[in-house]
Amino acid sequence: MNNNKIILFLCTTLCLFTLSCNQLATSGTDREDKHQIIVKDALGEQVTLGKAAQRIVCLYEPGLDALYMLHADSNLIGIYHEVYTSDIYPFYAKLDSRIAEKKLPSTGTNYGAHIEHVIQLAPDLVIAHAAQEEMVRALRNAGIQVYAVHANVQEEVLKTVQDISILTGTEERGAELISYVQHEVETMKKRTHGMKNQKRVYFTWAYGRVFSTTGTKSMMHTCLEMAGVTNVCPFEVDQPNINAETLIKWDPDMIVMWNDSPSLFYDRQEFRQIGAVKNKQIFNLVPMFLYNPHTLKALCTASAIHQWAYPEAHTNAKQSVEKTLTRLYGKDHAEKIITLW
Repeated sequence: MNNNKIILFLCTTLCLFTLSCNQLATSGTDREDKHQIIVKDALGEQVTLGKAAQRIVCLYEPGLDALYMLHADSNLIGIYHEVYTSDIYPFYAKLDSRIAEKKLPSTGTNYGAHIEHVIQLAPDLVIAHAAQEEMVRALRNAGIQVYAVHANVQEEVLKTVQDISILTGTEERGAELISYVQHEVETMKKRTHGMKNQKRVYFTWAYGRVFSTTGTKSMMHTCLEMAGVTNVCPFEVDQPNINAETLIKWDPDMIVMWNDSPSLFYDRQEFRQIGAVKNKQIFNLVPMFLYNPHTLKALCTASAIHQWAYPEAHTNAKQSVEKTLTRLYGKDHAEKIITLW
């Protein structure tokens, strides 16, 4: 082999070796990218993790509830203060001994975290309310991955669970939960499809606000739709306030209350001609934890309303809700919650 041929051979070999190395490097980069976990949050921001979150600070209840339903709660390292001070404490205390013993650090309130405290916990993921944009921005500027949540309509509730399942490596469980909820909603709708006399329902919020109801832009309105009943309030807002004359004119067949006593209606003379009052068709969503419409427990709310409106001989509202809780949380968690009912 002459010198020219030797040089050509060496150059060709070197080029092939370089190309092979570049292909391997590119392939390795592709594999790394494929292993990244990427979702977009409610603010349209990309949340990127190298692996499933292991250290989670949660500052918003729809996210917190999703973690327990997904069985990813062991990765919690911080929560917001209201978990310890509000009506939800006894339930989360049943679900988590760290909360029962108040050993899980609180990092501020539902309305704003102590940024320094969150940073000190070194989370690889923070779940926060999208309405707290300034706090979310401050955490991101500190280099922390933040998943911001909106849970005001059904699509957002389902997206929250799906995204958190991806971020925590519990996609299979997330898909199972979402499929179950969608199936149950469709089943309720089929029972009432084409029904000529759907129950007309008036909903009222808690703390004696009998004239504060749900408009058509509310998650509670969605629960009424899921239940196969008609919301008597036609206003395209979230929580409109009305007056006694309007309520009497609407004359609902049924009233659903949010953690208040039916005596607020039964004891008022002017309400005695309302169909729901005359026929003792006033029902109460209590305790509120079991019926949070901004979580998958919107199905509990819809199931209870559906059973009250269209009672079946083989079941009742409580049985229906207990069945739903068992599917959403799992048997062990559900049994602990139900003891508080």
